[in-house]
Amino acid sequence: KKKKSIMSDSFDIFNLGVEDVETHQPERTTVNEVYKPTADDGKDGTYKALIRFVPNPENPRKSLIQKYVHWLTNSNGDGKLVDSPQTIGEHCPIADVFWKLRKSDSAVDRKSSEKLKRRQQYYSLIKIIKDPQNPELEGTYKVFKFGYKIKEKIDSELKPDFGEPTQVFDLFEGKNFELVITRQGEYNNYDKSKFSSNKSAVLMGETPAERNKETMSSIKEELDAAPSLAGYDFFFFFEDTRAFVNNVLRMYLNPGDSIAEVTATPASKQAPAKAEPAKAKTEPAVAATATKTEEAPAKANTDDDLDSFLNDLNL
Repeated sequence: KKKKSIMSDSFDIFNLGVEDVETHQPERTTVNEVYKPTADDGKDGTYKALIRFVPNPENPRKSLIQKYVHWLTNSNGDGKLVDSPQTIGEHCPIADVFWKLRKSDSAVDRKSSEKLKRRQQYYSLIKIIKDPQNPELEGTYKVFKFGYKIKEKIDSELKPDFGEPTQVFDLFEGKNFELVITRQGEYNNYDKSKFSSNKSAVLMGETPAERNKETMSSIKEELDAAPSLAGYDFFFFFEDTRAFVNNVLRMYLNPGDSIAEVTATPASKQAPAKAEPAKAKTEPAVAATATKTEEAPAKANTDDDLDSFLNDLNL
């Protein structure tokens, strides 16, 4: 986005649009851009589709977003998905309370810890090749939310025990993914899902893409118009999330416990500090450890990053 001249902006302060001021809030995501089919949506309890992992045009090196999350529920039954600072190696107060409960002598505490357990979550951009359940989605790009089972299958292609590795995000030498979802108890099961045996180019319409300038330009246009992965990357706690986390964690503490004490780093691991005057005991916000920044990650230069990615593939 080019900067306007000072003259052309001279009266803009009196006519600000809703997007004219950067508030550093995470981008809101919409349900229809996320592809998360379930076994119940398929025929006879099995969902089948053919999809293709594609590079993230905003930052190809982050074509797979990985983070730890906690699903928390407050006393009113309201639930919220919260990113764990452990994703980037930072201290997580939720994990502190989890381990306090997990190591407790009380069976009730140990059972309660399950409600604070962290989970791994992954997001990638995909192109839907075939989807008999929802044929209107074929040819579209979506954000695919998945778990560790599919991540293992990606890792097996990148670093196989035998044979040559495959960069599954490669537009011309990658592989389609045969998504098969079945029901196992209360959960979706992905054991039957697998990458196709042979490498192939991503489909453009009904034909495989060719390595030429015209086709590459068309692919680039499609990817630029695809949903953004930026809103699914890790975010530190914002003010409303911090308050929510504090309220939830208080549900699991004993009367008189200070959250600050529960989540404090053990003295043996703390660096020596100078003596300070005694202060009144307070209970600071739980998420105070995550105050380095609360800004959404900056959006990378789309054109330059994707061009570099394509160059790396020797296109």
